[in-house]
Amino acid sequence: MRYLHVQFSAGVHPARLGDFLPEAVSYWLEFASYDKAFDDSPAAMGRRVPHIDLHDTDYWNAIRLTSFAILLGHTGLLPQIAALWDYENDDMDGLLERLVAPFVPSRAAPPDTCTRHLPYFKLLKVFSADASQRPALMARYMDEWYTASRREPYYDSHTKGRDHSFLGYWSFEAAAVAYVLDIEDESFRDHEFYPKDLADFARSLPRPVVLGGDSSGGATTPERLHCPAGLPCPRTGFWFSPARPDSRRRFDAGETMPDLGGDYGTTIWQWDERQ
Repeated sequence: MRYLHVQFSAGVHPARLGDFLPEAVSYWLEFASYDKAFDDSPAAMGRRVPHIDLHDTDYWNAIRLTSFAILLGHTGLLPQIAALWDYENDDMDGLLERLVAPFVPSRAAPPDTCTRHLPYFKLLKVFSADASQRPALMARYMDEWYTASRREPYYDSHTKGRDHSFLGYWSFEAAAVAYVLDIEDESFRDHEFYPKDLADFARSLPRPVVLGGDSSGGATTPERLHCPAGLPCPRTGFWFSPARPDSRRRFDAGETMPDLGGDYGTTIWQWDERQ
């Protein structure tokens, strides 16, 4: 993750970063295989350690991996990335689960807490807010991001010399949230910590409509069975959303799928097989 982070700070085009991301994820998966093998061995003495500890500063790796996958057009890698933080973490994280929900819809409903409280918890309000309120909430998040990050590993890294490599201050998660929720970022895109080049690159790519993928992280199935709110309905027929028990209704192809609001997070519509 350090390589992707510092290369972005150095001005490398996001397309080149996207070319490298699958290789970076493969390194994490190889590490995970050795880590699990040790945990399964007698040498571990029954102690098992998360591949990515969501209650520790390693949470930053989970945030960057997830954000880069979303912003660089590699949402097909999200099932593998989520599996990395699933391992031996007892708690789900509200922000990470909301970010992957549109692309890995088989996961449980996200909690209303974050395993690393600040600054990330503030973004949960963005997901639950009305669409008209989200730009202002995002702008406030960016204004408070650095100060709220005072317990994170990157905080004040520009002052620590050789004790800590300074990679550049970027709220990658803010750009990922803005993309996932399709938030107009005009009011905060010029903030010094907002990676607008990544956000713009993500918006320049064909927006994923097909959600999910196989467990190996391969290409998604061509069947369009899920669709997030705000996108056009890919197939005429009856759809429903877990966000509301009585949500089942008929949509015409091309009709904009509505946001049901509430605290569930991003509204994901699912094709009802009982047509």
